[in-house]
Amino acid sequence: MNMQINTNTSASNAYRELAAAQTGLAQPTVAISSGLASTEPAVTADSVNFEGKTRAVSAENTLAAASRLSNNAMAEQMVHLTRLSILAQPITAVSAQATQANSDVLQLLRPAA
Repeated sequence: MNMQINTNTSASNAYRELAAAQTGLAQPTVAISSGLASTEPAVTADSVNFEGKTRAVSAENTLAAASRLSNNAMAEQMVHLTRLSILAQPITAVSAQATQANSDVLQLLRPAA
């Protein structure tokens, strides 16, 4: 595009056209072959957004798995503790009976006062 700039008016018009062209360059480009606006910035933003969501889901899944493992370990320890408690109850009962029996024998052997 050739312009003849020989007056103040033509210089002013040329300046306005140049400013309009610069403004047009800042706008999203239109693909002539498909007639669609350029989607590259949107794709990049979507990719970043998708990556962020993927990381958030991954972190949440990792936390949930760690929680399940922790719950499983706690349940395993509780089963072990309960088992030991059940096994200790008869031992305590037998020990109490043996102590009582010894006490009864000693009372029999004590001289009457």
